[in-house]
Amino acid sequence: MVYKMGDSGLLGIMVLLTGTGVSALFSASYHFGRVISGNPFYFFSRQIIWVILGTLFSYILSRIPLELIRRATVPFLIMTVVLNFLTFTGLGTTSGGATRWLEIGGFSFQPSELVRIALVLHVAHLLEKKKDRVNDFKKSIFPVLFWTVLLTGLVYFQNDFSSAVYVFCLAILMLFLAGMSWTFIGLGAVGVVCVAVPMVMNKPYRLARIQSWLRPLDDPSGAGYQILKSKMALENGSFLGLGLGQGEVKLGGLPAAHSDFVFAVVGEEAGFIGIIFILVLFLIFALKGYSIALNSSSCYVRLAAFGLTSSVYFQVLINAAVVCGLLPATGIPLPLFSAGGTSTLVTLGIFGLLINFSRYKAGEREVVCSG
Repeated sequence: MVYKMGDSGLLGIMVLLTGTGVSALFSASYHFGRVISGNPFYFFSRQIIWVILGTLFSYILSRIPLELIRRATVPFLIMTVVLNFLTFTGLGTTSGGATRWLEIGGFSFQPSELVRIALVLHVAHLLEKKKDRVNDFKKSIFPVLFWTVLLTGLVYFQNDFSSAVYVFCLAILMLFLAGMSWTFIGLGAVGVVCVAVPMVMNKPYRLARIQSWLRPLDDPSGAGYQILKSKMALENGSFLGLGLGQGEVKLGGLPAAHSDFVFAVVGEEAGFIGIIFILVLFLIFALKGYSIALNSSSCYVRLAAFGLTSSVYFQVLINAAVVCGLLPATGIPLPLFSAGGTSTLVTLGIFGLLINFSRYKAGEREVVCSG
């Protein structure tokens, strides 16, 4: 078979986003790195290592034959389950009250990030095989729900409620794309609400997070502090920004300025123009990814490309909404910008898979992924 080139435009977007993200992270983390380790390059240097590893991972995934990817889906899924289970053993490390990491050679690794790829690929694989019986509960819906509940349950018990709900909704979206009836969609939505609400009410800090989002001024120096500081950073940036490296909130005023709230630092230093530039880059990524899904000759690729693109783009929208005060804090990072090696590795891996999938364009259209 003659090797076909993948989408060069998508590769260009990956390079632009990665470069911009590393630059933004360096500016946002310079002060904090010096405070916690005496090294202002602490987060930057670690992120560069993960970018190199992620680029290699992306390249490998972009070249693997599609059939090999499909054959590796189940082993990869099982490996993801095992790695997430290991966080509950003595191998798991705790930070911020959550045990989500494994320590490997001095670097922390977050197995829950792998769920995004493993679940999407497996759901796409299952639904493609059952595309003529997608509304058959026993043969199609139940297997998808089984793996979805198992993986999201592991994520949830790592004290990561937001990511668990996010990944579960992603699987439901893929079922919808595959042609699942509105009856099942409605039941699924009701089920999510019925399970999620007690989970929120059962944990005082989750309820406090929602209350601080609705009324941050009720406790401006406590629960509402982070969102108020985030909004202040965006206001300080105005239209053109204060200039790269000139931000003020990152100097100890804004918690998680180098991770979940790095977008606020970008807004302060690059202004509205910088925010729009980044959002447009991610929008182009999303359009590229969804175009690959729509134009593919493979039902499997269509479903997988849709799920993988959504897994990155929805993270961007959620993170941006949190920073702007439109959603309560979720702990969901900004892909390729927030400090976090595993997130960077997985996001670049998703780019590699999409570049791979872009080679499978439709000639004669196959039947839609539903029956």
